[in-house]
Amino acid sequence: MLPELFTIPFLNISIQSYGTMMALGFVFAVMLARHLAKKQNENPEIIMNFALWAMLCGVGGARLFHAIHHHQEYDSFIEFFMVWKGGLEFLGGVIATIIFAFFYFRKLKKSVLKFFDILAPALMIGLAFGRVGCLMNGCCFGATTDKPWAITFPAINYRTDNAPGKQKNKEPQYSHPFYHQLVSDPQRRPGKGPLLELPEEYYQSGYDENNDKVRYPIAPSELPEKQLHDLKCGCYKMHPIHPTQIYSTINGLLAAGVLLLLMRRKKFHGMITAAMLIWYGIARFILESLRADNPIEKTGFTISQNLGILSVLIGLGLLIYLYKTQPRLNTKK
Repeated sequence: MLPELFTIPFLNISIQSYGTMMALGFVFAVMLARHLAKKQNENPEIIMNFALWAMLCGVGGARLFHAIHHHQEYDSFIEFFMVWKGGLEFLGGVIATIIFAFFYFRKLKKSVLKFFDILAPALMIGLAFGRVGCLMNGCCFGATTDKPWAITFPAINYRTDNAPGKQKNKEPQYSHPFYHQLVSDPQRRPGKGPLLELPEEYYQSGYDENNDKVRYPIAPSELPEKQLHDLKCGCYKMHPIHPTQIYSTINGLLAAGVLLLLMRRKKFHGMITAAMLIWYGIARFILESLRADNPIEKTGFTISQNLGILSVLIGLGLLIYLYKTQPRLNTKK
């Protein structure tokens, strides 16, 4: 686990692993999309120009989706713009990018479906890189499991205060998966306590929103040195969990490979896009069932599972509609 790669000297701005992997994913996705555009006799510079604007839309959409999904974590409106502190959700970025792409290619009087097909496998490459960033950041973590390939995360990680001009200050905090096992989850474990218990000196009393007395873990930055040292040296280990970030990375690479193979047998524009929506929706629904970080909605599923179902339905509907209405392409070599 490495949420922060390094800190820029003097500026005291930390470079986050998640953002770095997203940037790498963006670069490789653009390279693939440019290559595919050139093979289909389209100007690859169209992809480049689109990508620069899409990057801004993607980041904004990913941030907005996270803000809606985890609004309780934002203390003020200004924090919404502090993307360097983390808090992006891939699905929100995808939705925002798709909406922008539709209007962008229509304005250029290009076939929207043709360019969506070009972008589909590139999007899956970006997903694969992004999930590596999730692994390094410790987010999007899995539920407990006894599988031999299960993983654990350290109890403590450090993040740098990103205020420019301030003295460098690395503050200890619980890793997301470790903290999740320290607190009760009434949605996924109704009527049951936390998965992980620390000695009593790691807790303090307080009151919840109903003014009921509760016990909650003391922040690592407020712990005595001895107790913090015991956490850092691994005296208290979390229960093993599914490496869902690795599953998602493999899924992204597989999806990209399958879509590229399908492109060789493409019958009509939009076919690859529909296939991507179906694949991603099914995979996301399954992977969400192995995760433990997202809350359950009133439907009985997480919001990502609900969107996964919607993605499959849209993909199937699009495939049927295009099969009936779109002219067939000449695939002869």
